[in-house]
Amino acid sequence: MSRRVVVTGIGLVSSLGIGTKANWDALVSGTSGVGPITRFDASDLPVKLSGEVPGFDPGDWLDPKEVRRTDRFVHLAMAAAKLAWADAGEPSVPSDRAGILVGTGIGGIETLLDNHRTMLERGPGRVSPFMVPGLMANGPGGHIAMWLKLTGPNFATVSACASGAHAVGEAFRMVRDGRVDLAVAGGSESATLPICIAAFAQMGALTKEPDPERACRPFDANRSGFVMAEGACILVLEPEEHARARGAKIYAEVVGYGSSADAHDMIQPIEGGAGSARS
Repeated sequence: MSRRVVVTGIGLVSSLGIGTKANWDALVSGTSGVGPITRFDASDLPVKLSGEVPGFDPGDWLDPKEVRRTDRFVHLAMAAAKLAWADAGEPSVPSDRAGILVGTGIGGIETLLDNHRTMLERGPGRVSPFMVPGLMANGPGGHIAMWLKLTGPNFATVSACASGAHAVGEAFRMVRDGRVDLAVAGGSESATLPICIAAFAQMGALTKEPDPERACRPFDANRSGFVMAEGACILVLEPEEHARARGAKIYAEVVGYGSSADAHDMIQPIEGGAGSARS
């Protein structure tokens, strides 16, 4: 079985705004999503800019107990998933015929750091019993599944900057091949924390440009690095015939997907050893 796969729902939460319209309006007006770091004191850091989601309140998307027990990357993913599901018209599908694939590069690192600090300052008995589910990379997928009561395939792709794209690609394959009749897929990240920014700065990967309007210029000949940001994007994918049968709005068709690795930057050859990379 090979089916045409279309996008019927989009949920977007980024430093440009919350919701597809807010993001699109900011894009076409040339608005920058980069600004001064406000979530913590960045005075000691060599980089002072990041892309923070403006006005994001997790309490608008999760109940207070869920907010306390989950990481910010889960909060962002749940907001994006709820926007996408509503945008898709809340499609009806058998529980076991819907899959969820949400990728992330690092998962709930803020939860890990907070609990590590608690253990050092107050002892191991004060570490949260919710630390493990809070930091797991598959946390967003699990929470989306519990919210929608979907019991089909559910996992996380973890492949650095490609994590979200890999999730959408694998979801596309599942729908195309008939393994599921609907997929909720995308990515979420919230690692704009002091240690993460310091680490990327030490790598020389982050720009030190102080002007937010000039900092993020990936295609400019004078680019000087990237800007760390947070956000989430979730798509609803389904077979074209299903979407048309229920009168769904169709944004686009996913026509193909592939993945590979250059096997270059990830390998540090040992001189004279068998592990040398081939050029």
